[in-house]
This record gives sequence, C-alpha cells and structure tokens, in this order.
Amino acid sequence: MKNILTLIVLLALQVGYTVSAQEKKTAATATPVTVKQEEPDSIEISVAENRIVVSNVPVGSTLEIYSVVGIKVKEIEMKHTSGEYVVNLAKGYYIVRVAETVRKIAIR
Repeated sequence: MKNILTLIVLLALQVGYTVSAQEKKTAATATPVTVKQEEPDSIEISVAENRIVVSNVPVGSTLEIYSVVGIKVKEIEMKHTSGEYVVNLAKGYYIVRVAETVRKIAIR
C-alpha cells in the first residue's frame, strides 16, 4: 500500500499536482482496484491500385495522406469504422495517418 501511495505522489509531482494530507490518508486506506486494460483494435490500412482500404478506424477521425516530403495531398473524414476510398493520386510513395497510426503506402 505504501508503494502505491509513493507512486501516486511521484506521478502527481510530475504533472504539478500537490497532494493534500487528507488525500494521502484517503489513498492509504482505499481499497485496491484491479483494472483490466484491453488493447484497442489496431487500425488496418492497405492499398489496391488507386484505392485505400481501412478497417478498425474510429468514427469521426481523419485519414490524412502526405507526400514523402511532408505536403498534405488528401484528407478524408472517416464516417464508418471501415471502408474503401478512391484517392486518385499519382504513382509514388505516400504516408497515411489515421489517429495515431501511420503507414507508408505505394500507389502503382
């Protein structure tokens, strides 16, 4: 229990939060809670000719396509968790970003 309290205090100090004596006392007497953290479904991105196929995408996120020099060439709002989008890009390599997932693709 002392280790948990120490961890809480150290984390609070890292974010600039001060812990009062009452909060320390409450943390020391609190019942431990086990939290099961599940891995989110990974976003899948693939290319077929001039189409990008995505799945497991958060609705409302944005699919961004960049040239290899970093210029944004296309932006598509994700209205469904999976789909196929025609991109009509010149042949070459591009970087695709959806949420925190980034992939390199080749349009052939």
